[in-house]
Amino acid sequence: MTAKEIRVAAEETAVDQVRYFIRKIAASPVPHTRTGGVLEDALGSSGKLLRGRLLLRCAALGPDAYEQQERLCVLAAMVELTHLASLIHDDIIDDAPIRRGRPSVQGRYGKDAAVYAGDFLISRVLCWGAREGMNDAVERLAQAMEEMCIGEIGQAQCRFCEDVTAEDYYTNIRGKTAALFRTACGIGAAEAGCTGAVVDRLERFGESLGIVFQLRDDLLDFGASRREAGKETHQDFREGIYTLPVLLALQSAEGRASLLPLMRENRERALTDLEIRQMEREVIRLGGVEAAWAEIHSCLAVGEVMLDTLEDCEPARELRRMWYALGKR
Repeated sequence: MTAKEIRVAAEETAVDQVRYFIRKIAASPVPHTRTGGVLEDALGSSGKLLRGRLLLRCAALGPDAYEQQERLCVLAAMVELTHLASLIHDDIIDDAPIRRGRPSVQGRYGKDAAVYAGDFLISRVLCWGAREGMNDAVERLAQAMEEMCIGEIGQAQCRFCEDVTAEDYYTNIRGKTAALFRTACGIGAAEAGCTGAVVDRLERFGESLGIVFQLRDDLLDFGASRREAGKETHQDFREGIYTLPVLLALQSAEGRASLLPLMRENRERALTDLEIRQMEREVIRLGGVEAAWAEIHSCLAVGEVMLDTLEDCEPARELRRMWYALGKR
């Protein structure tokens, strides 16, 4: 095997261990109920474990990574379960019928069972961490949960607002999306014995990565098929949540003249598919999509500076590869 193949195999072995702990921590005490069905369904579609992988890659920069591997895998599982709980709750709030291209858990089992399942996962994460003496990590994770809630509340306050700004958008996504990325990086680095300066740099890197991740997700609506997006396209706009491409298109007088009438109609009634397509064409024509890609590349440049401060080693190069992949269209 090549060095790269060995490295990939080692990471996949660790990820398998993370999946094991996800199952162990989230084991349902009510398997033959609708809530138990929600948990089983959600755990069966846990995705690529991006945040858990990020935790492990940041931990690999620390001197205690090998010694603490099992503990780090548990922590990665806790981060992923926090994310999974947030997805279940998002489905309820959004009344989303589809998640990752499949029927959402609340669409299949009902809102009450989904609420119970999301709450159960959060309580299990916090209880497990406290019982295992992971006090610092639990505090970091609880703080991230608070920031995620504040970001979602901020987003809800901005719904259907004509005067919502790009600054409002960034404030909200720093909480609802970037906080957990930042926390995954910080937990991994701290638990593996990295210095405070390295932990701080990796947390800032994680926040930047989370912001870019959200920007890319919002751009999926523009020119993406429903299957590619894994959700109804432009569902955010329909719900009065105006993402960065729309906000950037609104910054010109022409953009306001073109988009504000649609936004006002959107507040009063459900827009037709024809009107949604008109909005998409206008945002693209007015340069909102290209401007959002420029924002992504600006964020990537800032993140590159942070990565350049790290020791030149294979774990740092892995983070760099992950970072650059986000800039591909």
